[in-house]
Amino acid sequence: MNDFSIAISDLVDDDPVRNVESIKNAVITKLRESDAAVRIESTDYFNHTYAPDLVLRWDRDKEERHVYLRTSGNPAYLREDVAVVAERKPILMPLAPLRNREQSAELGSESTDAGTLVADPASLYGISAGKRERPVLGLLSRAVLQGGRGLFDQARARSTSDAVGLGFVAAQQAEPELTRDAVVAAESLLDPAHAGQLTRLLHAVWLGSGAPATSFPGATGVTAELDAAGLQLLLDIAITDEDDFWRRIGSGVSLERLCEIEVGATSENLQRLVRVNLDHFKAKSCRISDEPFMVDYGSEPRWFTNSGVLGYTTDRYRALFSTGPISSLDFMESIEDGSVELVELLDRATQAGLNISELVIESSTGGRIDYKAPRDSDIYSDETLQELSHALGRQSSVLSAVVPIGEGSRHLTCDLTKRAASGRTVARFYLSELLHNAVPLLRSLRPSERVFLSEFAPMHDIHDLPIRLRSSSESAREIEE
Repeated sequence: MNDFSIAISDLVDDDPVRNVESIKNAVITKLRESDAAVRIESTDYFNHTYAPDLVLRWDRDKEERHVYLRTSGNPAYLREDVAVVAERKPILMPLAPLRNREQSAELGSESTDAGTLVADPASLYGISAGKRERPVLGLLSRAVLQGGRGLFDQARARSTSDAVGLGFVAAQQAEPELTRDAVVAAESLLDPAHAGQLTRLLHAVWLGSGAPATSFPGATGVTAELDAAGLQLLLDIAITDEDDFWRRIGSGVSLERLCEIEVGATSENLQRLVRVNLDHFKAKSCRISDEPFMVDYGSEPRWFTNSGVLGYTTDRYRALFSTGPISSLDFMESIEDGSVELVELLDRATQAGLNISELVIESSTGGRIDYKAPRDSDIYSDETLQELSHALGRQSSVLSAVVPIGEGSRHLTCDLTKRAASGRTVARFYLSELLHNAVPLLRSLRPSERVFLSEFAPMHDIHDLPIRLRSSSESAREIEE
């Protein structure tokens, strides 16, 4: 007799409402042990034919599943229930042990066809109990709650956990037999959507090992695109520090997908994933703030994801990158005015080896000029610009600057008043391009910080650029004169 059977036997007590509440609370505890992310709502019903006893919801996945508690373990009664509520593809949860093996087999077949999961709380918890040693079981446990089907007893929980746990390790080593067993176990227990979630994870790890996609066992047509839960799992597990692995994982992940999860700056796997995929991940906008992201790692930049954006932080500033417009970065505590004198801007550009094609300059008296450099010229040797700067006075401020990218085929506008940068219309840029072209203009950098940018966003030798012979200090002196 289990805890639930004892509680059921006490339902004839003077306070049946309290007994029902006790049963529901015990079930809720087991469900939360299975998946800490699930939100559980208890209804006013118990053992009702049509109304669920519990409603499970997941905010991130926007999924919902109804749970019907049943006091009987008679498979014949449960088969009738499957026929009644199967349209909602719910979870039927018998609180008493199942009887009659022959009828149980029929119940398993019918519930699988109906997309209904028949499982007791202990069986569901049986998967997640091993997630500390095998973190992939945490993902499996959630997938069972969301999309499990068929009869799921403790024996099946053990066999499925073993198959998926061993298959995940096998996929890292491109071992086909155990990987195939995991794929088969997932497809047998889960609906197609959630089986695909686990299969994509196995496929991504398979590719990360260096094995070809064509050799992946089972599940033909699967792609390497990970969902958020699978990506979170990979980043949480210390699989390998090999760059090739994380490069291959990155090939199946977009920046949008990465920003769906929250990963702190302490994650070494995130540092590896972003570092080796700077020329793969694309963003639409970025912004700089002088407020570090509450992490003390010294001057070495550390990547993190937060509130739907990717960023890195140092001891002096942070940079955020978004797949949306600049307005998507407005959650910063403050928007700092980063406008600077023309001398300072040109010094920053020269230090970074950048050319500038357009400028918006404003004087302290309100004078304003929109300036565009002549075609095929560089702004550093433009005599007209120097004359305009002199006419506006030393207190002139640069409000914005445009940097041509890709031999002028694309243009990145740096709004210094907002310390932000974005392209025109729907243009997107590789992170390496934003690191090289935007960050050095939006903020004054230390030599060590410029080294970081040059290492992770390499550029051509400065002598190959149209700046030619002059240093930043020489450019500054000429403009001041």
